[in-house]
Amino acid sequence: MSNVSTFNITRTIVCGETTCASEPGKFCDYVAARKFGAEAVCTAFEGEPIRLYEQSGWLQRCQTCLKAEKGGE
Repeated sequence: MSNVSTFNITRTIVCGETTCASEPGKFCDYVAARKFGAEAVCTAFEGEPIRLYEQSGWLQRCQTCLKAEKGGE
């Protein structure tokens, strides 16, 4: 994935343009698993972890992450 996004909220997040991976197999440090690995979540933001979903085999960034990159629009 050539489009790697790096930005600061209160922490640095490194991910792909629309995915949680900056390259195949290299995920954002804030991707975690719950329900014994059955559910991927984003832990980068305060509050309850945000559930993440796959599309075409790629773990997609949550809307909160996408909005933060654009300056909270």
